[in-house]
Amino acid sequence: MEVSRRKSGVGKVVGIAVDIREVRRKVIQSIYTSLAGMLSHRTRMDVLANNIANINTPGYKAAQASFQDTLYQTIRAGTARSNPSQVGTGVTLAAVLNNFNQGSLVPTGRSLDLAINGNGFFGVLKETDAGEELYYTREGSFYMDKDGYLVNSNGLRLVDDSGSAIQLQPRSGKPISSISVTQLGEVVITYGDGTTSSDKPRIGLFDFPNPNGLTKIGNNLYSDNNAAQAGAADNPAGTKIDGRPGENGMGTIESGCLESSNVDLATELGNLIVTQRGYEANARVFTTSDEVLRETIELKR
Repeated sequence: MEVSRRKSGVGKVVGIAVDIREVRRKVIQSIYTSLAGMLSHRTRMDVLANNIANINTPGYKAAQASFQDTLYQTIRAGTARSNPSQVGTGVTLAAVLNNFNQGSLVPTGRSLDLAINGNGFFGVLKETDAGEELYYTREGSFYMDKDGYLVNSNGLRLVDDSGSAIQLQPRSGKPISSISVTQLGEVVITYGDGTTSSDKPRIGLFDFPNPNGLTKIGNNLYSDNNAAQAGAADNPAGTKIDGRPGENGMGTIESGCLESSNVDLATELGNLIVTQRGYEANARVFTTSDEVLRETIELKR
């Protein structure tokens, strides 16, 4: 801020000239900096609210927002005898990452409620305008439709390790007594006379080097960003790994269970309080900067 004294013809000080533009510029910068902080904390609160809302959603993975500082204004460059002087311009969202740690397994007693104990995703086929597209999920609530396909609650068909939909073939004249799934993913039909099916399709599991590169599309589904069309080099999740339960690092299938959400309510509520306090602090800076700007403008009157 530049201040200069003006004198009358007889040498007396009659006023003070202040560089209002410089003061206003600095105060306005603090307003935008605090506004960036408020917006970032609001985004984090949105992420926390979504985690808490999905605390009872099977297979849901908690998300976490992280931030990074933005550009810096260099007021004075560093020299051999002094350090540089820089002022930051706020904060911005760096990433929203998912926590893919295992959720607890909740027994349901239903044989087609399946939980993955370990790594991997179920694959389900969804009909699109371009044909069938493969999506991935950790939710394992399935049932058999009228055509013998194993489908989830949205009617998407469960696939084997080759990516083909699993279709059960009941024997003519023999009612199905039960359907069971082994830890290695084999689907076994037991008929009313006590015999079992000779054809035992095996559920496929799929994994990625970077699961956080998958895109959430809702309904507990993840997309691999059309890796088959774009190529693995352009897929942030990496090359898809096809596998079977219990082999090559893939998890096993637990029948009669569902994987619960891995959201920790105590942690989320603690983060919510911290986020609220951060928002309030930035809002306080915003209102203080506004008051300073108003008083500075009034100096000119």
